[in-house]
Amino acid sequence: MVSSNATYVVELGRWGIKNDGTDALNTTNGINSALMWAKDNNLYTVVLPKGHYLIDKNSSILLRNNTHYKFYDCLFIKEPNNHTSYSILTCDGIKNVTIEGATVKGDRETHDYSSGGTHEWGHGIECKNLCYNIEIKNCEAYECTGDGFVTSMDFSAIGGAQHPAHFAKGDINSQGNIDSTKSDYTTVSKFFDVTGTLVKSVGYFYYAGDGYGGYGIGSNLNKTVIKVHFYKADNSYLGYRNTRSYEFIYLESLPTGTTKVRFSFLQNFDLMSGNLHYVMCAKIPQYIHFSNCKSHKNRRLGASINGGRFITFDSCEIYDNSNKMDNSTGTNPGFGIDVEDGYMANQKITIKNCNIYDNRSGVFVCISTRGVHVENNKFRGAFVFSGSGDDYYSLNNIYYGNINGRSITSGVEKDGTFCTFRNDSIFGQTFNFNGGNTTLENCVFSKSSIHFGGETTKIINCKFTFDEPGKNDMYSFGSKYIEIHDSLFDIRRCNRWVAAWNTSENVFFSNVKFLTDDNGGGNLVKTQNLVIENCEFIHSGNKVNYSSIVITESMRVENSVFNNLSLRFDGSGLLGADEVLAKDNGYIAHSFINNKVIWDAPYGTAVHEARGPGVSFSYIPRLNIINNIFNVIDKNVALGNMYTVRVFTENYLNLSDNTIVTTNNSGNNTKGTLTIDGAYRKNGSTLAIPKTKLIAQNNEKVNSEIVFTSKLSSQL
Repeated sequence: MVSSNATYVVELGRWGIKNDGTDALNTTNGINSALMWAKDNNLYTVVLPKGHYLIDKNSSILLRNNTHYKFYDCLFIKEPNNHTSYSILTCDGIKNVTIEGATVKGDRETHDYSSGGTHEWGHGIECKNLCYNIEIKNCEAYECTGDGFVTSMDFSAIGGAQHPAHFAKGDINSQGNIDSTKSDYTTVSKFFDVTGTLVKSVGYFYYAGDGYGGYGIGSNLNKTVIKVHFYKADNSYLGYRNTRSYEFIYLESLPTGTTKVRFSFLQNFDLMSGNLHYVMCAKIPQYIHFSNCKSHKNRRLGASINGGRFITFDSCEIYDNSNKMDNSTGTNPGFGIDVEDGYMANQKITIKNCNIYDNRSGVFVCISTRGVHVENNKFRGAFVFSGSGDDYYSLNNIYYGNINGRSITSGVEKDGTFCTFRNDSIFGQTFNFNGGNTTLENCVFSKSSIHFGGETTKIINCKFTFDEPGKNDMYSFGSKYIEIHDSLFDIRRCNRWVAAWNTSENVFFSNVKFLTDDNGGGNLVKTQNLVIENCEFIHSGNKVNYSSIVITESMRVENSVFNNLSLRFDGSGLLGADEVLAKDNGYIAHSFINNKVIWDAPYGTAVHEARGPGVSFSYIPRLNIINNIFNVIDKNVALGNMYTVRVFTENYLNLSDNTIVTTNNSGNNTKGTLTIDGAYRKNGSTLAIPKTKLIAQNNEKVNSEIVFTSKLSSQL
């Protein structure tokens, strides 16, 4: 017996192996025989001499347990074939293996596709089934008919549960029986045997959805605690444990004597309709690490995770996949990396220190995962967090291209988990998130249009710039809850800078600066409740920027600056098809306090009487305007009578302790005007004109005036 500490250099002549790219069948069989012999003789380091090795079209190189393979300067070439699937180097259910230096080349350009179908499953290096602790280092895969690198699982199951036959109303009681009085619960009444050969070979089982990862009509268990109940063979009850769908329940952790299990969960039985669930013991690769690898010119994907947990790509280069070549075109999905089949069995996917670029469809796509971490990468192309994902984290990345996605496992936005971006730089195109909870912190966006939908958006210390004249709707804030702190929006070169298509519930801006220029303005937000504090809205250029904020229930605007921006605070009437007054709670819910409104630039003709220069208020039932400074500054250009502030008064207005100041440098007729008008109504309006209570006191005027219109007088 040779010492296990020795390195085995494969003897080509002994095994009938050719390293000149010929004799595929004997070469493949010889390599496999040599690798098996090394394993049987406890040789844990195997070196293959440099050369070109032609791999038989009907087989693969099969790697073995507990071995370190050194394949530097070895090129493994797949023999031309017509197979719809193959792999060149295969890890099948093995553990504790390192593969170094291998280069694999598929038959993409010489392949026979004539048999029909997609032929998308021809892979370079594949880790499948119960692979565990595999490191693939300094390897390269190219020109495969499918993907360069792959992890894949099978879909073995103990059995399924079909609604209604295998489900019952109620929960399991302390005796192990179904208690139907627990009507909020549903029990899988069917028992599942956990003593069989299949589950023993895997060592675990788990509760899962149907063949597409779903839970059927009226049911979604991704965010639901699932109870697994343990029984002896004689039905004696051994108790239960809380788990979650797609999480392993290991056999070695079961109570002593357990032979079968069943499940229950918080779910209304009657809302389910024909649902099919599975109790699975699928063979899933775990702890697969690709480091310093290259994948390029493959027909489908650079790499795919079709089932896997704790999968890492570190310092890899993945590029030019699925693009057209001389004799073949690409096939879908066409990304650098795709995480797809396996659903929530795909967990803890990490991509770090990688350069992924110029793949046909984009950089990355994931359909159903739990936990994706991308850090310190450079991405060029579309990046998609999609489907029913759970917990996405991006840190210190550079993105060139569209970013789209959602993190929402339950189908209900309020149950969504987090998409978090920190210290990222995003250049160009679109950033679009529509589900769950999105957080941006210390990020820089350059020339990127932004849309936020879904449940919550939180932005902290970020910078957004856009420089592309003629573009519309660069920013859209549509999440239910929006919170923005210490950030800059520099939108001085686009056609219309913002559009709010959805109505939020709560919007909070703190220490945010908006810079606008000669563009068409827009609707910043539409929200039920608004807070603006310590913010700046600064407009430069020669055209008036008409912008609006719609607030339907409450508003607090404090300690902020509005410079040369025509901004309307609207109770919602002017943006909808119907006139609607903001909600009247019977108390003052809208306040504009301790702000500065400054106008020091010429302005064009207002196109709407509620859209003058400065700030205006309309359709707000009760309003405080207190302790503000309204300053008109004539910079040697006569500004005429400025509507610095215009209020269309409804039920109540408290206009107190404000200062309106005009600085007249030109000697012309510039004068600031604070105009208090009656309730604004559209032509043909059926909205009643209210009787109004007005408090106007302690307001100071310096070369300015406060005008109370005759229209207002009729309301008082």
